[in-house]
Amino acid sequence: MEESTVQSMEIAIRGVSKTFQDGTTALQPIDLQVAAGEVLVLLGPSGCGKSTLLRMIAGLEQPTAGRILIGDRDVTQLPPEKRGIGFVFQQYALFPTMTVEENIMFGMKLRKIGKQEQKAKLEELLALMNLTELRKRLPIQLSGGQQQRVAIARVLATDPMILLMDEPLTALDAKLKEHLRLELAQLFRKLHITTVYVTHDQTEAMAIADRIVVMNKGVIEQSGTPKEIYLKPKSSFVAQFVGQVNRLRAKVKTAERGNVLDLGFYQLPYKGESRAVADIDVFLRPEDVYLTQEAGFSARVQDVIFLGDHYRVIAESGGQKLVIDVGNDTLIHEGDQVQLEIREDKIIYA
Repeated sequence: MEESTVQSMEIAIRGVSKTFQDGTTALQPIDLQVAAGEVLVLLGPSGCGKSTLLRMIAGLEQPTAGRILIGDRDVTQLPPEKRGIGFVFQQYALFPTMTVEENIMFGMKLRKIGKQEQKAKLEELLALMNLTELRKRLPIQLSGGQQQRVAIARVLATDPMILLMDEPLTALDAKLKEHLRLELAQLFRKLHITTVYVTHDQTEAMAIADRIVVMNKGVIEQSGTPKEIYLKPKSSFVAQFVGQVNRLRAKVKTAERGNVLDLGFYQLPYKGESRAVADIDVFLRPEDVYLTQEAGFSARVQDVIFLGDHYRVIAESGGQKLVIDVGNDTLIHEGDQVQLEIREDKIIYA
């Protein structure tokens, strides 16, 4: 399959903020750079400012302060149609009486592109989106994923330099959403177009992004690759928002051979930043606690939940709850007393 020849541009967000007329601050001053061809996902809970930022890049909202640049052009005051962007909304808004190819060609006709160029670009996009055999169908005859590809093709037909997507999978059922996550990830790698994608779904973000920007209460909590965000969260908010995690109370204690992290039920070497004796919270992913036959620490199983490919086990030790994941062939029951071990190098000091 041929790859897209769309020209990508970088985006620069410089000191952009947004306060609405009622005094609500949706976005604190933000600086953010999106590289040409990068797929950047804005991730965060409802009301964190991610959609507001996307709409300001699109020109659908005006920033209270700051500048937005696409390439070397300051587009802060430009209307949406002059920014060179394509916007895919939650609802695909395809024309119901138009076929797939008519929907894709609509924008090209409005721009009065020559018929030869229209035809060539149509064939390119049909091939790129795996829609060639569906070209004569109406939207009602398409699946949700096929409709989504038509919506993206229609946007790409206008040669945008930037692709913006606002929670395009939100309305879909879980099974279709899982399928389309993979489909979108593959599509973005073929497009090589600068993309800013908004979602509150961390699994979706992990599957799609080159880089994730985690937002909370109008500020950027952390920016990094999916692996960095998951394995090395820089704040307790990021640690708890992205993926399942155990939050454990602990004390940092002074010992002869260096500070010790005391979890109440278990002690291990403290590997966080230098600090005086203190009460702290640490975080641990379920996959980093495991059953052992060796000396570890004892825990009582409170609940066992079958999730298909694994069991999620809720255990208690020293007054603290631990969530662990074990294989679906593991013999484990509520009320069991088990021995657990912690992967010490996986403790998160956020």
